[in-house]
Amino acid sequence: MSTTSFSKQRGTSLLEVLIAAIIVAIGLLGIAALQMKSVQYSVDSQYRSVATDIAWSMADRIRANLAEDNSYSAIAADCNTVVQSCAMIPTASDASSTDSCTAVEIAAYDIKSVLCTVGGQPELPGGTLRIARCADADNTDTDDCSPHSTFEIQVTWNTRSDLGNGFQDSVVMVIVPGTEQ
Repeated sequence: MSTTSFSKQRGTSLLEVLIAAIIVAIGLLGIAALQMKSVQYSVDSQYRSVATDIAWSMADRIRANLAEDNSYSAIAADCNTVVQSCAMIPTASDASSTDSCTAVEIAAYDIKSVLCTVGGQPELPGGTLRIARCADADNTDTDDCSPHSTFEIQVTWNTRSDLGNGFQDSVVMVIVPGTEQ
């Protein structure tokens, strides 16, 4: 082997090591980005699960109060909504009072208690609960929400994005509460 060919190859192994280090670094950055996305999607999935639970709980409360289901229509609430205190609401200061809650007060209490935790904080970031107006199944009667009419329950919350801007996500559930017993 001549000395001239050996001197031409000097430094090639260093160059190969640098190229390999760059390739490994790019791969590690890709794995880190994948891990961050995985965590973000896991949190989004958790929020969607909580929102679905909230919508089902609200549907159950509407079914439990079928006689006054009209009161739930077109109410939107968040955890800052002030709920009127009356005897039938568990947080009333004077539960021995004979004053009964109106249907609208019960509906507002139901919406706030389903959406918010015990401490009054939303279970979802920026969470709101809205019940769209009842789609009346029988327009010939005087009842705004006849039996077998549908309600649309919408739960919205703030979610993250890659750019740092907040977006809202939502779960919409359409229910038919049933008929009054």
